[in-house]
Amino acid sequence: MTLTICRPYLVNVRFSRKPTSLRAMLREHGGYYIDEQRVRVISIKTMTAAEYDAYVRDLTSTQDWIASFKGNGDQCIVVRAPARIDLYIRPDGYDYARYAGFTDTD
Repeated sequence: MTLTICRPYLVNVRFSRKPTSLRAMLREHGGYYIDEQRVRVISIKTMTAAEYDAYVRDLTSTQDWIASFKGNGDQCIVVRAPARIDLYIRPDGYDYARYAGFTDTD
């Protein structure tokens, strides 16, 4: 698991507020229209498939790598793992995924 600072880039993301898991997010995104928000990705969190699967089961758990993130309101972290959906995390000063989402292209 590594957190890498990247060259900032803009992306449109549909966020869920305080999602409990990836499954809950997929249910929410499937049943409701969620407006896109334009955010700036400034860090990439690379995980193995097993680490990613364990993480997305409980998105409310405290994460050291999120706690150390010093982004502002429009900045986020993208979480990547092989053969998994890219997950965009906007902690907004918290130590868990306060907002998590994905793009329409994922």
